[in-house]
Amino acid sequence: MSFQIHNSIHGIPSGMSTTYYHPKYFESQDYNEFIVYSQGGLFIAFDLDGEKAISIPRSPFGSVLKQKESIEELESFFEKIRVDLKAKSIKEVIIHHPSEIYESYASIDWLTSVLGEPVYTDINQSIALEENFSEKLHKMQKRKLDSLINEGFTFRKMEDHEFETAHKFLKVCRQAQGLQINISWEQLNKLKQNLPERYECFGVFREEKISALCITVRVTDRIAYYFLPATSPMFRNQSPMVMLIVGIVDYYRKNNFSFLDLGVSSIHGKPQDTLRMFKERMGATESQKPTFRLHL
Repeated sequence: MSFQIHNSIHGIPSGMSTTYYHPKYFESQDYNEFIVYSQGGLFIAFDLDGEKAISIPRSPFGSVLKQKESIEELESFFEKIRVDLKAKSIKEVIIHHPSEIYESYASIDWLTSVLGEPVYTDINQSIALEENFSEKLHKMQKRKLDSLINEGFTFRKMEDHEFETAHKFLKVCRQAQGLQINISWEQLNKLKQNLPERYECFGVFREEKISALCITVRVTDRIAYYFLPATSPMFRNQSPMVMLIVGIVDYYRKNNFSFLDLGVSSIHGKPQDTLRMFKERMGATESQKPTFRLHL
């Protein structure tokens, strides 16, 4: 099991089981200095930025992808990474680990053993795509869903040619909140073009007007990620996001997925209570999403 360093996307081993480690995903991003380490069944990618090495910035998580794993292999792997990054004048390594629902990544316990305690742990929430999902909805969410149906709101999967419209909608919704969308249309379009089957869009409509939408990512063959959601200020009081999530859950459940990952409900470990409660009322359960920092 030789230790290998890849300075090019074209050197990435084939068969990566997650979108965020797919060569086409890497080709869609801009990096300062892209570098990949692999050893046996272990694999991790970084962007080198000044004196920092960050595990796949601009994606929800990176960390150590594994096909097989032992604590001894993980220790050996990181010792060699330390030596190489230190020789490159890197002083700090930041690794954003995924939620525990992603089984293709190294375990949190073993990473903690090798890297030390996380600098913070975010609250991640996900929905198990089970037949009895509707029974887990809070009664308040059920009332909102019934009201949306009665008022003529409808859910549908949006077409590929509607992605630009979706991005414009997202941008306007973020601006209404005093925020900026963190991905340009050019970047989103490149991701969609490079990975057409993995990026999808869903919307809730009333009389052909978009009230809420979300772009999702098929991260693995069993987990979809709730990537870019937004609700129109015009329809915020009706809570169309309830119908949107219910529709997305039903879509991926019928496509034999196991989880809808709703992402984090905290910032650097500090809970966002309103968001956390909304996801909980939608039937989500919590898991850990730690960030590790290694000083060289």
